[in-house]
Amino acid sequence: MRCCCSLPAGFSGEPGRGTSPCSNGRRGEGGGHTGLRCQAPRARHCAGSTGEGRRCGPRKANGPRVALVSLGMGRLARMFLVEKNSINHCTWRSHGDSLVLESDEARRVFLALLRDHKTKHGIEIYSYCLMGTHPHVLCKATRGQKAFSDFWKSVNWRFARWSNSRTRGRGQVIMERLRSPRIQDGRHQLEVMRYGDLNPVRARLVRSANEWRWSSFHHYAHGHPDDLVTDAPEYLALGKNARDRRRAYLHLFARPLTEELSLRRSDFVCGPFVGDSAWMAQRLEACGLSPPS
Repeated sequence: MRCCCSLPAGFSGEPGRGTSPCSNGRRGEGGGHTGLRCQAPRARHCAGSTGEGRRCGPRKANGPRVALVSLGMGRLARMFLVEKNSINHCTWRSHGDSLVLESDEARRVFLALLRDHKTKHGIEIYSYCLMGTHPHVLCKATRGQKAFSDFWKSVNWRFARWSNSRTRGRGQVIMERLRSPRIQDGRHQLEVMRYGDLNPVRARLVRSANEWRWSSFHHYAHGHPDDLVTDAPEYLALGKNARDRRRAYLHLFARPLTEELSLRRSDFVCGPFVGDSAWMAQRLEACGLSPPS
């Protein structure tokens, strides 16, 4: 699948005052919140595999894997999560769980916006998966937090404007501030990539990742050209040539290797960091927080 879609003719515009899809009239943080501050509770819900809002909570796993901010405190500032060359798993939830990304046209527009703005802001997109109510995008911020925030603000504002133009709406399209957990280098990148690829399987929309059209799975598993994607370093390390890498990536979807990923993982969406215990402890200490016991 080649991501060669383009925006509809006549669609343009810049984020401006009073024109954000969040229609409550106050400026908010950058980084994909479309320019205005939503009234939705913060640090309470995450975009689940079906798009439903669910409370985030600590996940019981085989050993500590993620650092979750206590539900009683606000989210970490973006500057603690994103810095030059950081890798982040980005997602947002649509207002009222509306199916803003359900149609093929909406998905093409959103992918086109990612492609059209990534170079300007120094964003490398490693993987993606689009669901009806939310996207999953794993990306690298080569120019740091400000460029990262500007990228998502541009993409989300334009998508919301396009969506409202189709529905003749004027209200909020994106429910919440962009979630962007930072992912440690190494196997954790591949784990988050596979989690995204399996999202429609968890939602019981398809039986396998291979059946879902709107993800980067086909690029990595079958070598389909996708000009949106920059090959992830951990994927390139899977083999000496393209054929070996594709085989190795497909092998990672064997049932014994995906049992843990077949369950909804709030830690991949709601936690600030995903990685090894020592790395997460270091990141939390840098934020002035104590690592979980």
